[in-house]
Amino acid sequence: MIKLRQTFVFFTSAAFITAGNSRVEAATVLGAGATSAGDFLLGGDLTDPENDGAADADLNYNATFSGNEEPGFGGGEAAFNIFDNRVGGGNDKWCCGSGGANLPFWVDATFSQAVVLTHFTLTSGNDSVPVRDARAWRVQGSNDQVNYVDIFVQGVDGTSPSVWNATNQTIRWDGGGADFATPAAFTTIRFQADATQNATGAHFHLNEFEIFGDVVPEPTSVVLLSLAGFGFGFRRRR
Repeated sequence: MIKLRQTFVFFTSAAFITAGNSRVEAATVLGAGATSAGDFLLGGDLTDPENDGAADADLNYNATFSGNEEPGFGGGEAAFNIFDNRVGGGNDKWCCGSGGANLPFWVDATFSQAVVLTHFTLTSGNDSVPVRDARAWRVQGSNDQVNYVDIFVQGVDGTSPSVWNATNQTIRWDGGGADFATPAAFTTIRFQADATQNATGAHFHLNEFEIFGDVVPEPTSVVLLSLAGFGFGFRRRR
C-alpha cells in the first residue's frame, strides 16, 4: 500500500517560455543548494514516503525502478540516485551519456497501485549548468511499461533554454490545469530527457525527481464498496 503525506510549501512563482511552440510553462522555483538533506525538496514523495530510502542501495523504497542508462544506485552517478532525497555531486546525482549517443535517457518508477500525478519536482545537477541540463524533456505515464502517454512536455524541439538557472535548483510543476492537465491513472511514471546542450563529454545530469499523486483504489475494493452500497451481502461458502 502506498502511503501519502500532505506537504505545505510556501513558494514564489516563475514563468518559462518554451521556444518553438509559443507556450508559457509556469513553474515554481523552490530554491537551490547542495545538502545531503535536500533542503529544498518537498520530501515524502511516492517513491519514498517515509524518507528512509538508502542513499546508495535499493532499500526501503516504495517503487521499483528501471532505466536505459546506468540503471542502479551508487556506483558512480547512476540513474536511481534521482530518487535518493540527496542533492549534490557524486552519487547524489545521475550523470550519464557520452556525447548523447543513447538519447533519449529515461528512468521509470513503478508502483504497486495506479496513481494520478498531482505534482512533481526536478532538481538540476551540481555543475555544468546549463550545458548538461535537459533542454527537451518529458514526464510520462504507463500501465504496461510498453505504451507511454505524455503528461508534461518541455521544449519539444530541443532549442529552448534550460528551465534551471542555477546548480542544485529545485523546481516544482503542478497538475490540475496549473502547469499540466490532470492525467489518467498510471502505475509507472517516467522522466525522459530528449535533448541537452552538450555535444561532447558527459552529456546529461539530473539531481532529483520527486513524484506526488493520488492513489487509485484497487478495483476489487471499488466493486465491494459499490455492492455494499446497494445492500448486497456475501455469504461464506461452507
